[in-house]
Amino acid sequence: MTKPDISIVICTHKRPDMLKDALSSLIRQETDGEFTYEVLVVFSSCPIEQELIDELQQQTDAPLRAVMQTRPGQVAARNLGLDEAHGEWIANFDDDQIAEPYWLKELWKTAVEHQCECVGGALQLHFPDGCDRELTPKMQRMLGATVPWDTVRPYTDQQGPGSGNQMLHRRVFEKLGKYDESFTLRGYDTDMYRRIRMAGFKSWFNPRALGYHVTPSSRLEDQYFKETSLHNGWSFSRRDQLERGSLKTLLIAAARAAQSALLIWPGLLVSRISGGSSDNIDRPIQLWRNEGYIRCTLHALSPKMFPQRRFFDRYEFRPEVRMAKLAKASVVTEPVTTQA
Repeated sequence: MTKPDISIVICTHKRPDMLKDALSSLIRQETDGEFTYEVLVVFSSCPIEQELIDELQQQTDAPLRAVMQTRPGQVAARNLGLDEAHGEWIANFDDDQIAEPYWLKELWKTAVEHQCECVGGALQLHFPDGCDRELTPKMQRMLGATVPWDTVRPYTDQQGPGSGNQMLHRRVFEKLGKYDESFTLRGYDTDMYRRIRMAGFKSWFNPRALGYHVTPSSRLEDQYFKETSLHNGWSFSRRDQLERGSLKTLLIAAARAAQSALLIWPGLLVSRISGGSSDNIDRPIQLWRNEGYIRCTLHALSPKMFPQRRFFDRYEFRPEVRMAKLAKASVVTEPVTTQA
């Protein structure tokens, strides 16, 4: 079989309902005869997922393949997808997203017209019925929404594509290597974009390459924002260590500590005393990010002095802990019935 132009790589772990919706949108992508594509699913030995993939293979002419994940962690799954993909281009997608039929076509068009090796699209949030929480722009970005640009334009140093809606040419990985698995959960795509910018590859954004990020009610709770913020702070620290070095990262951590103590905490206290909206948690988000940054900077500086095992395990910084927790949460129990 002739190799496809594009491999859509989607990684999943025991979310068959979400996976079905995502794959149903991917196997019906429009090509207008301009390119060919395949869909590659990296899954974690879940029989339901395998059955779903087998079922969908009978419903589409688009090549749909599956490969079982061999090592824990989302980033390891991404890298396995790179190894197994057949296309010259790798289009990353997430199992909790739904693509418009023209999504891939718009990514392809942008790559061809602008001769770039990296292209990304837009993601809008799809909320459950009855969602009434007011979300600030910062909270929306944490849930996966992309920057609100409405024109095709190049990315900047500060704004780049996320791994959920992104297409990269193989030349990128041949020159830069795979995703850095030391990021474990978040920040690996930001790190890759940092390397892409440093290497001089061109990157463009197309708002018409549109997908929808399914946002369950559990992600609208404060605890989700807290865990995500801590992970973001951790990834920011890892990125700065790689780009700026240990000393500058330590100075930044000290500045973040001062910011938390002198600016954010007093502002948060005044807001609560004055009866500010409890839905707006932008200040706590910044506090949690700073905490994650400081903790992980100290841990990198001296793991023996700052082991923080309980903190890392609690917030799933180790991929094996996250995989075990996800597996436990995915177990379905039979309802208990009583006889009259």
